[in-house]
Amino acid sequence: MSAVRITQITDLHLGENEQETLGGVTTFDSFRSVLQAVDTLGRSDTLLLLTGDLASDHQPQAYRLLNRILTEKDCDAIWLPGNHDKLELMQANLINYPRRRIYHAGEWSILLLDSSKEGQPGGHFSDAELAFAEQSLKELTGRPLLVAMHHSPVKVNSTWLDRQQIDNHDRLHQMLVEQGQVKAVITGHVHQHHDSLWGTIPVYSTPSSCVQFEPHSDDFALAEHPPGYRWIDLHADGTLQTGVEFLNDFSQQCDRSCVGY
Repeated sequence: MSAVRITQITDLHLGENEQETLGGVTTFDSFRSVLQAVDTLGRSDTLLLLTGDLASDHQPQAYRLLNRILTEKDCDAIWLPGNHDKLELMQANLINYPRRRIYHAGEWSILLLDSSKEGQPGGHFSDAELAFAEQSLKELTGRPLLVAMHHSPVKVNSTWLDRQQIDNHDRLHQMLVEQGQVKAVITGHVHQHHDSLWGTIPVYSTPSSCVQFEPHSDDFALAEHPPGYRWIDLHADGTLQTGVEFLNDFSQQCDRSCVGY
């Protein structure tokens, strides 16, 4: 059986219109350029996994814009919220892409979790979310699992971002270990490529489709890296392959004098 192919795109930060910028980069243009790069790589038929901060500030127009783009390209897409999103507005405006919390992909299942807490930049799992995770993991016993969330459960060695690490990640980690079939966790939020281990579970953080944060930085700072995305291939034997791609032909440069977002 051929592998199930996925493309993770994260931290789109779309705005009210196509002119919205973040750190000097027009986020509509950068997202469209990432989609084009995915097509050029021959992965246009892959499942898109959008891991949060789809909007820059939970604007309804941003979700309608995203719904239009995905519909025009006839994409198969699943999503989860980030700290810049608002779930109710996502559900109301992503009308062609209803929320799916578990996605079955060949022999695999993908579990999508909400690590956002309203009004807070950092990650946190509510009691309800942990209860959902616990029940879902029981139901998915025996299937290899990919778990997706917005925030990182591990440190990425940037002081300001590590303060936004999921504050109660240990509770989920115990569940994942006990389930025994979690092959990897993928995240967004940190706007950079970072691979690590959460105990024995691989954690893959993915560059943003717009601007990147400077790695190993004590304070907020933008890096010169262009927009990026992650590809993931899920094999029937329970193994996966993954890697990160950066655009090599995106002409817009970020404004490195930017001091926040």
